Amino acid sequence: MAKCAMHKSFPGCISVSLNLNILLGNLETHLWEANSDSVSFVKGALEANGVPVKIGLGQIDPNAVNLFFDRFYVDPKLPIQLKAAGIKYGIVCTEAISPQGIWNYGAENEEPHTHAAFELAAKNAEFVWCQLAESVDACRAINPNSAQLKYGYLESMESIVRLPPANRDIDLLMSGMPSRRRETIMNALEGEGHRTCYPGQPVPVYIRNSLLARTRLSLSLQKTDNHRIVSVTRICHSVANRVPLLLETPDPNIDYARFCLITTGKDILHDSRMHLADTDLDIWANDRYQQLADELPMRQLMAELLEETVYSRQ
Repeated sequence: MAKCAMHKSFPGCISVSLNLNILLGNLETHLWEANSDSVSFVKGALEANGVPVKIGLGQIDPNAVNLFFDRFYVDPKLPIQLKAAGIKYGIVCTEAISPQGIWNYGAENEEPHTHAAFELAAKNAEFVWCQLAESVDACRAINPNSAQLKYGYLESMESIVRLPPANRDIDLLMSGMPSRRRETIMNALEGEGHRTCYPGQPVPVYIRNSLLARTRLSLSLQKTDNHRIVSVTRICHSVANRVPLLLETPDPNIDYARFCLITTGKDILHDSRMHLADTDLDIWANDRYQQLADELPMRQLMAELLEETVYSRQ
């Protein structure tokens, strides 16, 4: 039997066998890289708690809990088929959902059936883990066994060896999904004389990491003027690798913002210039690294999540 997540953190607990089978076949291919950090964090935190984890595309395991990220883009009927076959599955909800069923603040003009399809999938899941705190209430209304999946410091995510300061030839890096707004901002920053890099699409992790190793300041820019999403995996990955991150958000008190330098839409040019010129970014990044490790050890956070949504229900 696998050691349960509680075994080390909660002496005296009964060890419960659990196997997780992470599947990416529900995602369109361009979303595999977009979800890569989420998958790596979850896999690493589960394994740190003694849970065996496999990763594949469509290899359903009837003897494991099959874990899906985001939505069922490719085959919306799959959750119904899994339920009918008695196969267990869980969902990691990666997006912002309001209690009224509005996705991502209405910024992406989702089809009316989007929430209905997710509701059907979530209702029959063993659990729903929400990356964003604002989605928990909406998911609990569908499936009471929903909880926030809290990210934090995880040793296995320290994968970048940063170049010496003199060799960092990228002032500002924006990676992630493409958007016209992000492109406009990056062009404006380049026009200010900064050395910028904006791939304009999700790139393989090894390429993204090599770019971060060369970067002085990483950016987290909203896709549109209506977005308000805080990318917790981007933040935790950057901080765990001591890469300073400038986060665009209208709310400096929002969760995880304390690990970032903060800017707003109208201040991005000014704040980027100010931090590149006046902030000791290496010292700042080292301080946030220690803060993340002290405040949000993800191994412990995952142990608590497993106890809440899995072990206490067996």
